[in-house]
Amino acid sequence: MGTPPAAPPPGGVAADNAAPAAATEWIPTAVPVVERGHDNDAIPDTPRPVGPGAAELEASGTVPGPPDRIGAPSPAKKAPSISNRGEETASARKPALEVAPPTMTASPPKETIGAAPPVCARGREELAYRVDFIGITMGYARFRYEGKVSIAGKTAYHLNVRAWTSGALSYIYPINDTIDYYLDAETLAPIRQEFTHTEREKDDVALYNQETGTITYRYRQSGKVRKKVDGVPSLYDPVSAAYYFRWRDLGVEDRPRNVYGGRKVYQISSRVLGNERIRTERVEVNTIAIQPVIRRGGKLENKGDLKVWFSADERRVPVRLYAKFRKIKDWTLVGELMPKAGG
Repeated sequence: MGTPPAAPPPGGVAADNAAPAAATEWIPTAVPVVERGHDNDAIPDTPRPVGPGAAELEASGTVPGPPDRIGAPSPAKKAPSISNRGEETASARKPALEVAPPTMTASPPKETIGAAPPVCARGREELAYRVDFIGITMGYARFRYEGKVSIAGKTAYHLNVRAWTSGALSYIYPINDTIDYYLDAETLAPIRQEFTHTEREKDDVALYNQETGTITYRYRQSGKVRKKVDGVPSLYDPVSAAYYFRWRDLGVEDRPRNVYGGRKVYQISSRVLGNERIRTERVEVNTIAIQPVIRRGGKLENKGDLKVWFSADERRVPVRLYAKFRKIKDWTLVGELMPKAGG
């Protein structure tokens, strides 16, 4: 389980990714913000688990590193993207997004939350997860806080997320993608997402207008619009919503977030199931068990058996995620926090 996954086979780079750097000038620059007492330098390459049991996790094993990128510069030095799933002319059309009006009001995008900065932004944090499907390790995901930045005068937190498949699946279904998130420092709602692919797909950028709920996807190098999504104001995606709940409203069922899941907008909140001490691969950790509450149009959505265990400290680190699919009852997905490499 602790063996590093093999790197994916070499693959070509899409022509759009090979365009000159000058073509990305349309993207507003993210300027690092350095504050007194804070360090915005790049964090170490090895994940550092936090919360109860962190010391045990650090000393217990290794985290497999992501495969080397092939034919593309580091995501930290390029303006990135989402995936091109069809011809440009066809994909530029607006998708038929199904949006149901929320029955509970989500906070407006301009809301100033009078709370301390999220713990992940108070220092250096990197979290790595192993993802198992029906008991087989299928891949890994890494979440790394890169620091505070300013984009067109708006302060944001920069989060780098990377996911890759491993083992035989990396040959059958190779994934080695990176998403750079820029989250509003007041709400943690996305301002921008930059998607970087290595498997012959054009990189693109998602620009969020939180006043209108519109998401515009543009090809990273050319700036050409790939598609537009008409959502609702104060719109999150699953990753930004997870970071929001780590910070605020965990277990508060009447404080949902509007979350765009790829085709539909849901209102998602969380319900506390209780405190549990769970055993990970090598150590036991005190946690708070949470059940996501998913609604559309005032009706509960049955997405199967979903459960997330957060560390029972102020960091609220997701330690384990469990999903049992409703349509195929024997299919389960488990994501679990891993110890840092070289611990």
